[in-house]
Amino acid sequence: MTVIPEALNGTVIPGGCDTCNAEQRITRIEPLLWSIGIAHDDWCPTWQQIQALRTAPPATFRP
Repeated sequence: MTVIPEALNGTVIPGGCDTCNAEQRITRIEPLLWSIGIAHDDWCPTWQQIQALRTAPPATFRP
């Protein structure tokens, strides 16, 4: 038994971000393991903030 029907594998759902035309993508990674990712527009300020946080050193970093 699976909680997510196999037919949803590869489904694209519009939305997922309040500041761009994002899409949510459902992907089966392996049996009983699924991923739901959000694909933002490149110009999206939310996406740009996420990217900046990923590349910035942690706030607790002290050289």
